[in-house]
Amino acid sequence: MGGDMYYPSTAVLVCEIMKFSVSLVLLMKDEAGGKTMVQVFKHKVLADVWDFTRLAVPAGLYTVQNNLAYFAMSNLDAAAYQLLYQLKILTTALFSVLLLGKPLSAKQWLSLTVLCVGVGLVQTANTQPTTSSSSSSSSSAADASGAANASEEAANRNNNNSLLGLAAVVAACCSSGLAGVYFEMVLKNAKTSLWVRNIQLSLFGILLGILPVMKDWPEIQSQGHGFFHGYTGVVWGVVLLQAGGGLLVAMVVKYADNILKGFATSLSILISCAASYFLFNFTVTLRFATGAALVLYAVWVYGSNPAPMGSPAASSSSSSSSSSSSSSTDRRKGGGSGDDEDELLPKRRSSSD
Repeated sequence: MGGDMYYPSTAVLVCEIMKFSVSLVLLMKDEAGGKTMVQVFKHKVLADVWDFTRLAVPAGLYTVQNNLAYFAMSNLDAAAYQLLYQLKILTTALFSVLLLGKPLSAKQWLSLTVLCVGVGLVQTANTQPTTSSSSSSSSSAADASGAANASEEAANRNNNNSLLGLAAVVAACCSSGLAGVYFEMVLKNAKTSLWVRNIQLSLFGILLGILPVMKDWPEIQSQGHGFFHGYTGVVWGVVLLQAGGGLLVAMVVKYADNILKGFATSLSILISCAASYFLFNFTVTLRFATGAALVLYAVWVYGSNPAPMGSPAASSSSSSSSSSSSSSTDRRKGGGSGDDEDELLPKRRSSSD
């Protein structure tokens, strides 16, 4: 199995190409009038160059996030990384407040914090901490002192790596939150089709995905492997799920928001773990049960506590409802004029006839 390992960079590029192709087919299906694919692509996707280049921001941020995540994973143990990476839930909420003006109550902030802890516990439920076994050298005192100096240097080096990993995972969480909220802002502040946005984002994803493939290409050629080396049915299934998940995420962001997407992702983790219990003998530990309970509690708290009444959304809805009620009361007070107009209209038609 080790020799048949696929290259992750090629899988990322294939996933972006799949999202581009599916979105283009769906866009052609929505466009009637016998236009060719080139005409639709030119007049829909590339019509506004400035609007098109706006999608380079989330695409670049997602690329930075992935690189920072890989760097953090290489400098932190799995449990610490999984736990710290859940901070992206809070950074997403923070950028939603700053960029979109989304109101959040104190209880909703509390639920998001509880969600971070719960997901972290679930993700690290069955993670085994990596322990370094120190070999005892009892042959001579010189060997013992040398081993002590070496272990001290390794400890200092590990501390430095841990700090770098911590900084990388925090930066990755900020990049993830900003990219998601910016993409939501682009989707909701324009009347452009969702499939057009997916095509534009996939184009930048393809361009950025080519770079790591070019980096790995000398190794791929030197070992005599092709682009699709190691692609089994399972790998193709994962790539298809990744592409479909990316399209579904765009729909969730457009018609809901990134915070609800975070809750949906957290619930999907619980569902996948429950499926693993029946399919792969997944062991339910106390940590997992506690994390699952916290996730469900966070979902309930967030859903049962609406936005504060002083928020812009609430004030706009209340002002629109008050304006509609005032207009209806005005019609009641001045009902004579409205009724007279309704009575005059048929009279005018009858006189004209």
